[in-house]
Formats: sequence, structure tokens, C-alpha cells
Amino acid sequence: MSRKARKPILSKRLPYLILVFGGLLSVFLWFSLRSISLPGYLVNTGLSWLVLMISLPLVILCAAITYFILLIQERKATQAFLTHEAQKELAERLKAEEFKQKLEIALIQGQKLQAIGTLAGGIAHDFNNLLYAIKGFTEMCREDVEKNTLTYKNLGRVLEATQRAQDLVSRILMFGRREQSFEMTPIHLESTIQGILELLKPTIPASVNINLTGVSDDPLILGNQTQLHQVIVNIIINAVDAMEGEGTITIKLSRILSGDTYLQQFPDIKNTSYCKIEISDTGHGMDKNTMERIFEPFYTTKEAGKGTGLGLAMVYSIINQHQGKITVSSQLGRGTIFTILLPEQFAPSRTQRIKEQEKSSSR
Repeated sequence: MSRKARKPILSKRLPYLILVFGGLLSVFLWFSLRSISLPGYLVNTGLSWLVLMISLPLVILCAAITYFILLIQERKATQAFLTHEAQKELAERLKAEEFKQKLEIALIQGQKLQAIGTLAGGIAHDFNNLLYAIKGFTEMCREDVEKNTLTYKNLGRVLEATQRAQDLVSRILMFGRREQSFEMTPIHLESTIQGILELLKPTIPASVNINLTGVSDDPLILGNQTQLHQVIVNIIINAVDAMEGEGTITIKLSRILSGDTYLQQFPDIKNTSYCKIEISDTGHGMDKNTMERIFEPFYTTKEAGKGTGLGLAMVYSIINQHQGKITVSSQLGRGTIFTILLPEQFAPSRTQRIKEQEKSSSR
């Protein structure tokens, strides 16, 4: 129980103190009056008893009034304490329920993507076998046709379409996690993103500003540079499309130490520190239904022929293979924020300093 609830209990002694000291004072007055020499013994005796008979009931009345006042105060304090505890418990339950719902949504989303990926991977394998047959027979037919004929050119277009289909199948297979794992090497995140931006700037409109902010030193992660390049490029290109070629993209880097409350929203998170990448844009944003399906394969909001719907699905798969997490938050008319978490790798010279930071933050 809190200190506020204990104060009335400690003050219960006050009525008894009033009763004891008031009674002693009354007896003292009675004895003093009897000791005073006044003319007439009866007058002296009657006055002392009169004072005693008046003072004792007054003392008892004061003690009773004090007791009831303290009793009322104690009840009010107890009621306030119980109300505060009830509100606190209700807030904790609401928070736990909200956290539970987030975990359930994340689990359902992961299971759905895994099922779709497994199904797509199985279909892609069979479709890939058909493409090899189409490609092989087309090349054989092309060898029997003169190069300057229309048939030769048409067969070439068939081969080009087959090659594009094979590229699409390879992306589906990677999403379905049927491909072999790629090589992981230590990567300096900030310098890698800076290199990606230097390659991207000539290809995006001049009216799009890209700002990189965050940590002062270059965080280190374990990953595949080509795959991370694909992640950043895909998100930025989508942001440029959402802004219709005009606006601001902000990339913010930060660190989240292990044990941070922010990591509690992820059920299967590793007990380590993470590098956080936030990519925000000033585009038109997305509604709730779109955000729930944004990482599903073959789902796209672009016009027919302008997107396969595999870009963000591949991003989701790559981040998972890096043992990281990716989330999206957006509002219509207020832009979109993609948040990526990647486990941080510590260089030997920095390990001790990071541990000291974690200890100081836990205190």
C-alpha cells in the first residue's frame, strides 16, 4: 500500500492521545483547585468537581470527533487508492490487450506470407521447368530459320519473354525461400546507404530531395550488400512513385539497445541491439487495408503493366533472412514510414563501450 494510504492509519493514535492527555489535564485541574485555599470548604470542593465533570466530557467529545474525522479521511484515502489502483490495472489490461492484438496480427501476417511463399515457390518450380522446355524448343526452332525472316524475329521475342518470365520465377523462388542462402559479410550501414544514394540520385527526378540523418558513427551489421541494396532501392523507388516525382525522402539511422521496450512488439525478436532504419516520404500515403496487404506477393496498387507486386514481398523476405524486422505506418495525405530493424554487429573495439551504455541505460 502507498504512503498516502498509510497516513490515516498512523494518525489513529491522535484520539487516544487527546483522551489520555485531556484526562490527565482534567485530573490536574481538579487536584489544583482542591489545593487552592478558598473561603469555604464546600465552595472549594464543588468547584473542583464541577471543573472535572465539564472537562472530562469535553475531552471525550474532542477525542470522538477527532476519531470520526480521521475515520472519514481514511475511508476517502482508501477509496482514492482503490480507484487509482483500479484505473492503473485497467490501463495495464488495455495495454496488454493491445500488445496481444499486435502480436496476433504479426503472427497471422507471418503465417499468411509463409503459406503464400510456400505455394508460390512450389508453383514457380513447376513453371520454371516449363519455361526451360519453351526456351529450349524455341532456340532449336530458331536455328532452323533464316536470320532475316520475320519468324526468326518473332522467336527472338519469345526468348526475351521467356527470359523475363525466368527472372520473375527466380524472384518468386527467393521469396518462397527455396533458394540457397546468400553470403553474409560485415557491412557498415551508413556508408552503404550513402553509396546507394549516390547511385540512385542520377536516376530520380531533381525535384525529389533525399536526406540521410542519424547516428554519428557508422553502425555495423551482418548482411548481404546486394540484397540490402535491393531493399533500399525498392523502398525509395516506391516513395518516388508515391510522391509523383516531387517531395522529400528522409532516411534516419538510430540504435535500439537490447531490452528496449520498443522491441517488445516483436514476438520473436533476438536479445541483442538493433540498427533502426526509418525511410519516410511526403507522398499520398496508404489506407489501412493497403498497409495490411503491402507485403503480400503479387499485390500492387500500380497500374497494370507497371508492377509485378513482388518488390515489397522480396523486401520482406530479405529482411527476414537477415533476422530483422520491417514494419510500415502510413496515413492518407501524410506520407509513409518504413521501419527496418537489423541486428547490430559489434567490432571488438566498440564492444566494451556498447556494454557500458547498456548498463547505464538499465540503471
